Amino acid sequence: MGLVRDRWAHHSTEMSEFPNYNFELVKRGTSTRRPKRRPTLITSKCGENKSPFFLARSIAVAMAIRFLVMVMICSAIIINSLFNQGAPISLKESYCGPCPKNWLCYRNNCYQFFNESKSWYQSQASCMSQNSSLLKIYSREDQDFFKLVKSYHWIGLVRIPTNGSWQWEDGSILLPNQLTMVEMQNGTCAVYGSSFKGYTENCLTPNTYICMQRIV
Repeated sequence: MGLVRDRWAHHSTEMSEFPNYNFELVKRGTSTRRPKRRPTLITSKCGENKSPFFLARSIAVAMAIRFLVMVMICSAIIINSLFNQGAPISLKESYCGPCPKNWLCYRNNCYQFFNESKSWYQSQASCMSQNSSLLKIYSREDQDFFKLVKSYHWIGLVRIPTNGSWQWEDGSILLPNQLTMVEMQNGTCAVYGSSFKGYTENCLTPNTYICMQRIV
């Protein structure tokens, strides 16, 4: 029995020492653990460093967008003004004219598109009163912008009843490389359509017309 008591007492003593040992480990663990760094300070510094760059980039993007919008607006205005004139203007020539006020100057020739509808004879008289004649196609190369013209306009071309050939106001005969004639109606006068094509028309039918002054 004495032997049993001695073992029990020794066991109790060892058990009583364990809590102190664990407590010391906990204390050592807490004392040796390094404190964590707070990332907030680093993040705030990075944010302060990036904010000027982000602001500059935003300003640059805004200015680029504004520039593109202004370019598009200016392009639309220029294109609209060219179409309102009825035909493109050549920018290759250093001199063009002289032409009457508000007339279109293209390769040293003057043109005017009249929106009022008149017969062929009335249109001819209107052009003559302005020291000009109805349009004549001299060369497809020199008058290439006429391929873009739409609608129908009186031109200075009439049919000779005796032989059926077509003649310009100045008495010259229509050449195949000047204009292609298309028979549309019974008539002895011609209107211009587009793509260097002329169409037969009754001379008394009201149509718009194109006057021309040839400078050279």
